[in-house]
Amino acid sequence: MFRDFVHHTAWTDAMRSGRDYVGLIEYQPKYPGAEAHVLWVVAPGCVCEADAETLADNMLDQIADITPDGDVIYRDGVRL
Repeated sequence: MFRDFVHHTAWTDAMRSGRDYVGLIEYQPKYPGAEAHVLWVVAPGCVCEADAETLADNMLDQIADITPDGDVIYRDGVRL
């Protein structure tokens, strides 16, 4: 899944971590040469890559905004 925010573009992925998989939310500012940042969506016991990415998709859907400084704000007001 990809989502565009005012100052960032975000996308999901998954990767193996030991025997399990973790979902990833990656986001990058919209200017040339900007570094991407990663949020790990950990689900202990998740052994399916597609399930891990679906979990990341669901969490990305809950993000209301990513500020110019890279703070992630969820729909419930939690700020990372």
